[in-house]
Amino acid sequence: MIINQRIRSTTKVFAATAIASLAIAVAPVISQPAHATTPPGTAAKVITKVVKVSANKYGTRSYRPVGKLTAGGNPIKGKRIHLQKKASGRWMSVTSCVTNRYGKCAVIVTPKVSRYYRWKFAGDANRRADVSASFYLKKRVSGLDYTYANGEQVFNATSTNDRDCGEIPGYKKPVRVHGSDPWRLDADNDGYGCD
Repeated sequence: MIINQRIRSTTKVFAATAIASLAIAVAPVISQPAHATTPPGTAAKVITKVVKVSANKYGTRSYRPVGKLTAGGNPIKGKRIHLQKKASGRWMSVTSCVTNRYGKCAVIVTPKVSRYYRWKFAGDANRRADVSASFYLKKRVSGLDYTYANGEQVFNATSTNDRDCGEIPGYKKPVRVHGSDPWRLDADNDGYGCD
Protein backbone atom coordinates (compact mmCIF):
# COMPACT_ATOMS: atom_id res chain seq x y z
CA MET A 1 0.00 0.00 0.00
CA ILE A 2 2.79 2.39 0.99
CA ILE A 3 4.75 1.37 -2.10
CA ASN A 4 1.76 2.12 -4.36
CA GLN A 5 1.37 5.56 -2.79
CA ARG A 6 5.06 6.29 -3.36
CA ILE A 7 4.80 5.21 -7.03
CA ARG A 8 1.75 7.44 -7.55
CA SER A 9 3.50 10.36 -5.88
CA THR A 10 6.64 9.91 -7.99
CA THR A 11 4.55 9.65 -11.19
CA LYS A 12 2.73 12.90 -10.39
CA VAL A 13 6.02 14.73 -9.76
CA PHE A 14 7.50 13.37 -12.99
CA ALA A 15 4.42 14.40 -15.02
CA ALA A 16 4.40 17.90 -13.53
CA THR A 17 8.11 18.32 -14.28
CA ALA A 18 7.63 17.14 -17.88
CA ILE A 19 4.71 19.55 -18.47
CA ALA A 20 6.71 22.46 -17.01
CA SER A 21 9.70 21.66 -19.26
CA LEU A 22 7.47 21.46 -22.35
CA ALA A 23 5.86 24.82 -21.55
CA ILE A 24 9.29 26.46 -21.25
CA ALA A 25 10.44 24.97 -24.56
CA VAL A 26 7.27 25.97 -26.46
CA ALA A 27 6.85 29.47 -24.98
CA PRO A 28 9.37 31.28 -27.25
CA VAL A 29 7.81 29.77 -30.39
CA ILE A 30 4.27 30.72 -29.37
CA SER A 31 5.31 34.26 -28.41
CA GLN A 32 6.82 35.01 -31.85
CA PRO A 33 4.59 36.88 -34.33
CA ALA A 34 3.23 34.84 -37.21
CA HIS A 35 5.23 36.75 -39.85
CA ALA A 36 8.59 36.27 -38.10
CA THR A 37 9.31 32.97 -39.78
CA THR A 38 9.16 32.02 -43.45
CA PRO A 39 7.36 28.75 -44.12
CA PRO A 40 9.65 26.00 -45.43
CA GLY A 41 9.89 25.87 -49.22
CA THR A 42 9.00 29.53 -49.85
CA ALA A 43 11.44 32.29 -50.77
CA ALA A 44 11.22 35.88 -49.57
CA LYS A 45 10.25 38.31 -52.36
CA VAL A 46 12.98 40.69 -53.46
CA ILE A 47 11.77 44.19 -54.24
CA THR A 48 12.23 44.95 -57.93
CA LYS A 49 12.08 48.18 -59.89
CA VAL A 50 11.23 48.60 -63.56
CA VAL A 51 11.81 51.97 -65.22
CA LYS A 52 11.67 53.60 -68.63
CA VAL A 53 15.16 54.48 -69.79
CA SER A 54 14.17 56.20 -73.05
CA ALA A 55 11.54 56.26 -75.79
CA ASN A 56 13.39 57.70 -78.76
CA LYS A 57 11.87 58.24 -82.17
CA TYR A 58 12.44 55.36 -84.57
CA GLY A 59 11.94 55.79 -88.30
CA THR A 60 9.18 58.11 -89.46
CA ARG A 61 6.25 56.74 -87.43
CA SER A 62 7.57 54.65 -84.55
CA TYR A 63 9.29 54.84 -81.16
CA ARG A 64 11.85 52.59 -79.51
CA PRO A 65 11.06 52.49 -75.76
CA VAL A 66 13.81 51.03 -73.55
CA GLY A 67 12.94 49.52 -70.16
CA LYS A 68 15.24 48.48 -67.32
CA LEU A 69 14.67 45.95 -64.52
CA THR A 70 16.67 46.03 -61.29
CA ALA A 71 16.61 44.56 -57.77
CA GLY A 72 18.45 46.37 -55.03
CA GLY A 73 19.99 48.61 -57.67
CA ASN A 74 21.49 45.66 -59.56
CA PRO A 75 20.39 44.77 -63.12
CA ILE A 76 18.36 41.60 -63.60
CA LYS A 77 19.21 39.60 -66.72
CA GLY A 78 16.97 37.21 -68.64
CA LYS A 79 13.58 38.39 -67.37
CA ARG A 80 10.64 39.32 -69.58
CA ILE A 81 9.10 42.75 -69.18
CA HIS A 82 5.97 43.91 -70.98
CA LEU A 83 5.21 47.21 -72.66
CA GLN A 84 1.61 48.08 -71.88
CA LYS A 85 -0.73 50.73 -73.28
CA LYS A 86 -3.66 52.39 -71.55
CA ALA A 87 -6.89 52.06 -73.49
CA SER A 88 -10.45 52.54 -72.23
CA GLY A 89 -9.11 53.04 -68.72
CA ARG A 90 -7.33 49.65 -68.65
CA TRP A 91 -3.71 48.61 -69.10
CA MET A 92 -3.06 45.93 -71.71
CA SER A 93 0.16 44.41 -73.03
CA VAL A 94 1.35 45.47 -76.48
CA THR A 95 4.60 43.53 -76.73
CA SER A 96 7.45 42.31 -74.54
CA CYS A 97 11.19 41.67 -74.49
CA VAL A 98 13.82 39.90 -72.37
CA THR A 99 16.37 41.93 -70.40
CA ASN A 100 20.07 41.77 -71.27
CA ARG A 101 23.00 41.70 -68.83
CA TYR A 102 22.43 45.38 -68.11
CA GLY A 103 18.81 44.68 -67.17
CA LYS A 104 17.62 46.51 -70.29
CA CYS A 105 15.56 45.63 -73.34
CA ALA A 106 13.87 47.58 -76.14
CA VAL A 107 10.89 47.18 -78.46
CA ILE A 108 9.53 49.07 -81.46
CA VAL A 109 6.02 50.48 -81.15
CA THR A 110 3.95 52.46 -83.66
CA PRO A 111 1.07 54.22 -81.86
CA LYS A 112 -2.14 54.35 -83.89
CA VAL A 113 -3.35 57.04 -81.50
CA SER A 114 -1.56 59.14 -78.90
CA ARG A 115 -1.74 57.40 -75.51
CA TYR A 116 0.03 56.47 -72.26
CA TYR A 117 2.41 53.52 -72.01
CA ARG A 118 4.32 51.82 -69.18
CA TRP A 119 6.65 48.86 -68.55
CA LYS A 120 5.50 45.96 -66.35
CA PHE A 121 7.36 43.09 -64.69
CA ALA A 122 4.93 40.36 -63.60
CA GLY A 123 7.18 39.03 -60.83
CA ASP A 124 8.41 35.49 -60.26
CA ALA A 125 9.02 33.05 -57.38
CA ASN A 126 11.68 35.29 -55.85
CA ARG A 127 10.87 38.81 -57.00
CA ARG A 128 7.93 41.13 -56.60
CA ALA A 129 5.97 42.53 -59.54
CA ASP A 130 6.44 46.19 -60.45
CA VAL A 131 5.47 48.78 -63.07
CA SER A 132 7.27 51.88 -64.31
CA ALA A 133 5.81 55.35 -64.27
CA SER A 134 3.59 55.94 -67.30
CA PHE A 135 4.88 57.92 -70.28
CA TYR A 136 3.02 59.53 -73.19
CA LEU A 137 3.73 58.69 -76.84
CA LYS A 138 2.12 60.80 -79.56
CA LYS A 139 0.98 59.31 -82.84
CA ARG A 140 3.62 60.24 -85.40
CA VAL A 141 2.96 61.17 -89.00
CA SER A 142 5.42 60.13 -91.65
CA GLY A 143 6.24 63.62 -92.93
CA LEU A 144 5.43 62.51 -96.49
CA ASP A 145 3.72 65.39 -98.30
CA TYR A 146 3.86 64.60 -102.05
CA THR A 147 4.50 61.71 -104.41
CA TYR A 148 5.44 62.57 -107.99
CA ALA A 149 4.11 60.51 -110.91
CA ASN A 150 7.55 58.88 -111.33
CA GLY A 151 7.46 57.62 -107.72
CA GLU A 152 9.78 60.23 -106.23
CA GLN A 153 8.61 61.41 -102.80
CA VAL A 154 8.79 64.75 -101.01
CA PHE A 155 9.03 64.81 -97.22
CA ASN A 156 8.59 67.79 -94.90
CA ALA A 157 7.54 70.28 -97.56
CA THR A 158 7.51 73.87 -96.27
CA SER A 159 7.28 77.40 -97.64
CA THR A 160 11.08 77.60 -97.69
CA ASN A 161 11.38 74.77 -100.26
CA ASP A 162 8.14 75.68 -102.06
CA ARG A 163 7.65 74.70 -105.70
CA ASP A 164 4.98 75.74 -108.16
CA CYS A 165 3.44 73.47 -110.80
CA GLY A 166 5.40 75.35 -113.51
CA GLU A 167 8.67 74.33 -111.84
CA ILE A 168 7.80 70.61 -111.81
CA PRO A 169 8.73 68.63 -114.99
CA GLY A 170 5.88 67.00 -116.93
CA TYR A 171 7.06 63.43 -116.25
CA LYS A 172 6.52 64.08 -112.52
CA LYS A 173 2.89 65.15 -112.93
CA PRO A 174 0.29 64.72 -111.61
CA VAL A 175 1.56 65.03 -108.04
CA ARG A 176 -0.25 63.04 -105.39
CA VAL A 177 -0.96 65.11 -102.27
CA HIS A 178 -0.65 63.58 -98.79
CA GLY A 179 -2.07 65.67 -95.97
CA SER A 180 -2.20 69.44 -95.87
CA ASP A 181 -0.73 70.43 -99.28
CA PRO A 182 1.87 72.97 -97.99
CA TRP A 183 2.83 73.96 -101.58
CA ARG A 184 -0.85 74.53 -102.55
CA LEU A 185 -0.61 72.38 -105.69
CA ASP A 186 -4.07 70.79 -105.41
CA ALA A 187 -6.38 73.64 -106.42
CA ASP A 188 -9.53 71.49 -106.73
CA ASN A 189 -8.86 69.37 -103.60
CA ASP A 190 -9.10 66.04 -105.38
CA GLY A 191 -5.89 64.66 -103.87
CA TYR A 192 -3.73 65.41 -106.93
CA GLY A 193 -1.88 68.56 -107.86
CA CYS A 194 -0.68 69.96 -111.17
CA ASP A 195 -3.19 67.87 -113.12
